Amino acid sequence: MGSPSPEPNADQRSSTRTNPTPLDAIFILFASVALTVLILSFSAVRGAQPFQNIPGWLVSAVSNFWNRLFVGAGTLGTLGLRRWFDRSPAPNYLIWIPVFTVGLLAAVLFSAALVIPPPASMLNASIEEPRPAETVTRRTFVCKGRATGVGPETHLWLAVEVNNHIWPKEREIHVLADGTWQNTVYEDGATDRFAISLLSANSEAEKQIDQWIEAGKKTGQYGELLGIPGTERIARVDGLRLKPN
Repeated sequence: MGSPSPEPNADQRSSTRTNPTPLDAIFILFASVALTVLILSFSAVRGAQPFQNIPGWLVSAVSNFWNRLFVGAGTLGTLGLRRWFDRSPAPNYLIWIPVFTVGLLAAVLFSAALVIPPPASMLNASIEEPRPAETVTRRTFVCKGRATGVGPETHLWLAVEVNNHIWPKEREIHVLADGTWQNTVYEDGATDRFAISLLSANSEAEKQIDQWIEAGKKTGQYGELLGIPGTERIARVDGLRLKPN
């Protein structure tokens, strides 16, 4: 007795069973969004390329705990409904989910690179030590502070100000990874009351400061300046005094 002949539409029905149903499509979408959120949240925290230009609103969205919880619950809930209401063979999720995830990441990167301009970094800096009207050690004392938004073309310098005249200090400020900075100020001026300013300088202003410092080292005289083109005062501590000898 011969084996029964296969039904003519068996192959077609077998292939259609592996196509995503509406619940499959929703589950795949939720799972892809969950993976995208996971990747973006970790990348945004680490500042890794190419995700560092993602807009702030998107970083906040993927970093929010409740948003992650909603996406995770939606993923598991949709899979549960699919298993409960539809017992037909499921499509290959290991193919569909990565494809959708790559598509979502590509859309985000396209928006970050071409559609949404990267947010402009705003320079914000402060002097935390010394405090206003504080008495500091003559000759050398330490200045500390914080700074954020320092671009590659921005240079930070400390300067002493007395009677509308300015004297830049010798070393440029370098901000650490945690946003803090610290410089030693050498000051043995003719007056015991002065102010310390934190200046933002462009490249041309930095060259002028470097030339002024080098000229002072050669002659031993650091001439007073009325101002430095290309600089902007972003913080100042007034009323500082030098301890008497």
